[in-house]
Amino acid sequence: MEHDVIQKGKALAVISYFGILAILPFLIQPNNAYAVSHGRQGLCIFAWFVVATFFSIIPFIGPIFWTFSFIACMVLMVLGIIHAITGRTWVVPVVGKFFAVEE
Repeated sequence: MEHDVIQKGKALAVISYFGILAILPFLIQPNNAYAVSHGRQGLCIFAWFVVATFFSIIPFIGPIFWTFSFIACMVLMVLGIIHAITGRTWVVPVVGKFFAVEE
């Protein structure tokens, strides 16, 4: 990816890992492949967290699953932010491939 594209999309790429703010790259810079790529991965993490929250109502297993998911989402958010700051794209392990675009 071109250095100019990365620099223009870096701020939105970082912001895209803060929950629902992952939609901002699609609204503000839809033509910036770097920002949109991180936006997709941010949406992936956010979707996982939302699903985990719905499953938290299941007795006993739900709260355990939610706790695991919360910790995993926080770790993935930090990793995503690190990748965004350093100018690299990435795919969230396991489920991120469903949100990635084939190049």
